[in-house]
Amino acid sequence: MKTLKGKKAVVTGVSRQNGIGAAICEALAEAGADIFFTYWSAYDRTMPWGMEQDEPLRIQRRLEALGVVFHSLEFDLSKEESPQILLDKVCESFGVPDILVNNACYSVSFVKTFAVEVAEKKITVNAINPGPTDTGWMDEELKQYLLPKFPFGRIGTPNDAARLVRFLASDEAEWITGQVIHSEGGFLRR
Repeated sequence: MKTLKGKKAVVTGVSRQNGIGAAICEALAEAGADIFFTYWSAYDRTMPWGMEQDEPLRIQRRLEALGVVFHSLEFDLSKEESPQILLDKVCESFGVPDILVNNACYSVSFVKTFAVEVAEKKITVNAINPGPTDTGWMDEELKQYLLPKFPFGRIGTPNDAARLVRFLASDEAEWITGQVIHSEGGFLRR
């Protein structure tokens, strides 16, 4: 069912095919949302897991196969003027967005404060803590260490977080706001 048909989503932090951002884009697109995503290759190239040069292009191809309108932009979100520039680019590309997924980072205090500020406009604001998620950065030794800490017997995947984002972006979640949701499969922090 296309629960997000006609919605426009902006997703930041979508550089890697096996990352949470790419999974979020796909989950939203599967529900019918058009997608505008940002990526910042310079950041991912400095990380131990790195990235392939054409990963954003491969993500675009997967979205294209889902039949939604999509746009992407390589963009440094660390600059003070970045939010306004990004919003201008999104509006130029496909109009005012309905959904924003800040996959690049989040702040708990921001979530609680901003949720109160925008509630009268029927805007919900939430954060997801996905816990340890296998996006390609874990080596086998770390996986074996973490596995017993998951009661479900598996480590989190990008799709776990993406399904929750898709739900939170739907009308079914209209009453959920100002929350930090720990979607980590019962991960035991000991």
